[in-house]
Amino acid sequence: MKRIAPAASYGSMQKDSADYALIRLLVDNSDKAIDLLSKEGYLFDIMPVIALVLENKPGTLSDMARRFGEEGININYVYGSATPGEKKSLFVFSPEDIEAAARIFKE
Repeated sequence: MKRIAPAASYGSMQKDSADYALIRLLVDNSDKAIDLLSKEGYLFDIMPVIALVLENKPGTLSDMARRFGEEGININYVYGSATPGEKKSLFVFSPEDIEAAARIFKE
């Protein structure tokens, strides 16, 4: 596999470049995704993340971020989706220390 850039430098990449764009995918079959991306010649990087189904109410994301902070775990990025009126939402966290972060949620 060939990386476009180290994960730490993604933020400095020119996102509006005609040659490169950063797209984050959350897949359920990483082997198949790797095969397809490789076959088509895409450059990619694999980064483990934590996907959480959260209550769709004010303060829930803040509570999750606080849990990371209390354990001293930096969050590289987080993205999610919440639909108005729905009770649940999906958020994807990229913690600096995936193993320490996973321990938080084993409870």
